[in-house]
Amino acid sequence: MSTNVQEYYQCILDNLTGGLVSVDLKGKIVYLNPMAGKILHMDSETCCSGRQYDDIFADFPALKGVIKETLETGKCVRRAEISILHANTPLIIGYSTMLVKNPRGTGLGVTVLFQDISFVEKK
Repeated sequence: MSTNVQEYYQCILDNLTGGLVSVDLKGKIVYLNPMAGKILHMDSETCCSGRQYDDIFADFPALKGVIKETLETGKCVRRAEISILHANTPLIIGYSTMLVKNPRGTGLGVTVLFQDISFVEKK
């Protein structure tokens, strides 16, 4: 893959309007996009240093649980919600999970896509 294509893919991930966190099968954070950092009030670059998700998300037990369940069961969620508390402010997070596999079908990890939907009116 050429550098230009890799850079393009990286820009797509970096510019998503929702948060994205990807964790390998050993529980290490592989990638946390800037919007995830913004939603969670974390430095996305610091989190990507190969640290364990359960350490990084210690203050977000519901998010930790979503990642743990997906890693352990391999089951994905299309649309669900969790509540997280940030600086004593409750946030409603809408999320989906997916398994990350290589072209041969070997599992590499899991990804959670999420958005702060705290202020979205329900119909």
